[in-house]
Amino acid sequence: METKYSSEFKADALRLAEAESPKTASEKLGLQVKHIYNWRRAERLKQAKSTKTTKTGESLAETNKRLEKENEELREANHILKKAMGFFVGR
Repeated sequence: METKYSSEFKADALRLAEAESPKTASEKLGLQVKHIYNWRRAERLKQAKSTKTTKTGESLAETNKRLEKENEELREANHILKKAMGFFVGR
């Protein structure tokens, strides 16, 4: 049976985990560490949904151009990471 925790308890647990560590916070609160990680992920997803992709005063074309540039930077970073991973695995 899963225990239901209040949103206040979850917020306090996340603050404690931020101040110390998720493992320490879970031990102090008598929780499994996976609960803190799940709550943290849920909070980040909630925040990500609430933020807009378009910045204030930015036109749709400017937003598109900025996001295309960001995508290209991320693709390049992934390519570099894949090369590095291959280098270290090949050792």
